[in-house]
Amino acid sequence: MMEANVRANEGVRGLVVPPRSPFAMRVRDLLVLSKARVVSMLVFTAAVGEVLAPGFRQHWLAALAGLAGIALAGGAGGVINQLVEPGLDQHMRRTHRRPLVDGRMSRAQAIAFAGLLMTLSVAVLAWGTNMLTLVLTLVGTVGYGVVYTLYLKPATPWNIVWGGLAGALPPLIGWVAVSDRIEALPLWLVALVFTWTPAHFWPLAISCREDYAKACIPMLPVTHGIERTRREVVRYAAATLLVSLVPAYLAHDWVYGMVAFAAGVWYLAMTVRLRRMSEGAAMDRYARRVFAVSITYLFVLFAALVFGHFVQMTGLSAV
Repeated sequence: MMEANVRANEGVRGLVVPPRSPFAMRVRDLLVLSKARVVSMLVFTAAVGEVLAPGFRQHWLAALAGLAGIALAGGAGGVINQLVEPGLDQHMRRTHRRPLVDGRMSRAQAIAFAGLLMTLSVAVLAWGTNMLTLVLTLVGTVGYGVVYTLYLKPATPWNIVWGGLAGALPPLIGWVAVSDRIEALPLWLVALVFTWTPAHFWPLAISCREDYAKACIPMLPVTHGIERTRREVVRYAAATLLVSLVPAYLAHDWVYGMVAFAAGVWYLAMTVRLRRMSEGAAMDRYARRVFAVSITYLFVLFAALVFGHFVQMTGLSAV
């Protein structure tokens, strides 16, 4: 028995890896329950919205409060999503080890955690930002945790299109946290994330279509087939490319514009290749790669916005 335990804890090169403490395991479960990876992207896009907003340097405390509030609310939305879907998650290979499905955490504990996160979010946003930021954050949380999870996801194959609006709001929320007003540029950033979301998620849905079918979730590959889904991925990738160029015009940021054009063509080419592949295991693997690359694509776009903004502020673009 001891030998088996030692072997189980052996790492690479003969090193013995100590078992995780109960505290570390509970922290990991809470991060999984709150979908920390997804929340990190929400916070990143919100931070870019804040940096681009007028008065960012003067309102840095509001900016920090905005990011904290968005992170807490996003985590609460992730918990609500998993509270609703344990019966569905158990059929999915990528979700069947989640804390609620695996029994490592009770529903009462998850409800208490979601309530704590949401309460802290409201308190931080009310203290450090403004009413518009608080309202938009609540709209996003309810939109994802309730409207998308309870009504859109089980009812329509276009769930990710309309449900994606909730996840597209953070750039606007970040902008509003700093400036307390809505302008054209952050609205186009919302449109950018909105059009990017289907082309990002549907490749994953293609590779997981059998799991979605078992769970009776009407994802597009299940209801309309792989070929239709791949056509839609290409269409939305092309739309994302076009939408991504508008902020370059609005901000007069041609550094970002060049990056957006190159990155958009690159991602569009990947979706076209996905569409042309024969169905099978190779296509499924490539679909997962397209899904992973789409995250990098969005990160590059928003990082380029910050870089282009910095270039403009330092006057380097005029040199």
